[in-house]
Amino acid sequence: MFKNIVITLLLCLFGLSITQAADDPRNIAGDGKTVWGMTPDQVLNAEAPGAERLEKPLKFKTGLGIIIIKEVQIRVAKFSAIFIFEGSGQKLRQVNLTSFEKKNAGMSALSFSSIEKSLTEEYGAPIYKEESRVASWKLPKTSIDLRHSSFPGVLTQVTVSYRPSTAGGRCCM
Repeated sequence: MFKNIVITLLLCLFGLSITQAADDPRNIAGDGKTVWGMTPDQVLNAEAPGAERLEKPLKFKTGLGIIIIKEVQIRVAKFSAIFIFEGSGQKLRQVNLTSFEKKNAGMSALSFSSIEKSLTEEYGAPIYKEESRVASWKLPKTSIDLRHSSFPGVLTQVTVSYRPSTAGGRCCM
């Protein structure tokens, strides 16, 4: 009888830990409603109605930007989202969010700090950080890089990049 109770308790605890792992917000395997490895058509369906196919794909070091969401509100700023695919099978490899703000350094700094706070609240402290410039998170399935690029009088911009943690290259910029 005691042995059955112990076994039942262990099974319950094991089941609870699996459920908690599945509910862990750190287990994201993509960005938004997408999952790494999706095709462009799958991303279009998952991100409908906001996503659309670009007439001319954009070239990136990691692949081709094929799908765009022209406007995404994140905290205090507006961004565009580019979904980057690689290989002949065109599998989702990266998502880049780029802020609309390109001139106001103060707004970009506010946007960076707001997003950094939000990501830290959701995923914990970044694994790499340069104050007000770069913050990076490495989760079990996804790496996130937040960057504030500022060239006074020329350009100021915030970008957020999501990619698989197992992808080649470094996680931190």
